Amino acid sequence: MIGETVYQPQQDIEELMNLYDQEILPCPQIPDRKTLLLRARLLFEEARETIEAAGCKINGLDNVAGDFVVIDPDLEPNLKEMGDGIGDTLVVTYGFANAIGMQVKPVWDEIQRSNLSKMWAHCSVCDEVLEKREGRGDWLFHVDATPEQSSKHGGDWKVVLKIHKREDGKVIKAPTYSPADIQGVLDRQIAEFIHGETHGEKEGTLQWS
Repeated sequence: MIGETVYQPQQDIEELMNLYDQEILPCPQIPDRKTLLLRARLLFEEARETIEAAGCKINGLDNVAGDFVVIDPDLEPNLKEMGDGIGDTLVVTYGFANAIGMQVKPVWDEIQRSNLSKMWAHCSVCDEVLEKREGRGDWLFHVDATPEQSSKHGGDWKVVLKIHKREDGKVIKAPTYSPADIQGVLDRQIAEFIHGETHGEKEGTLQWS
């Protein structure tokens, strides 16, 4: 079992972006249009999936050919309006979570765990790929190394997470990968409510298998 975790969504995404070698700007500014297009498409796709999961649809969308989100050469990006839109998106997202009775933190933690499980564990000194020891904890958060690994480099080494890609750029998932068990997280929240346990009593504690 891992100890308490801090709910820090933006820092968690920063960790993932660093692992994927994606640029993070140091202060509010407008990135290149290619980056903006990628982020806009990702935002639209996740919003669309959520809309469809709610049993709704976007009228006329199925009749549109090609990409649904494209760059408009007649529109200039607006930093203030992007900030306002991102903030409002967070407001309605948390409101949506409240409307369906879902606590976001456990769901977020499970998604982050799954995302990190795609990464490969390397030795910081020799770059050797490390393997998870069965039944001895999750290497993504705690490494219980073999005696041979512990003695390497005088014990002066640590785990470094790295992403592996094919020649075409597709990510190769590590053997430790496991998809996010969102249904399991929601089932636990329901069970806690049925048994009279408050979300506050369970907050910050995660069980890892």
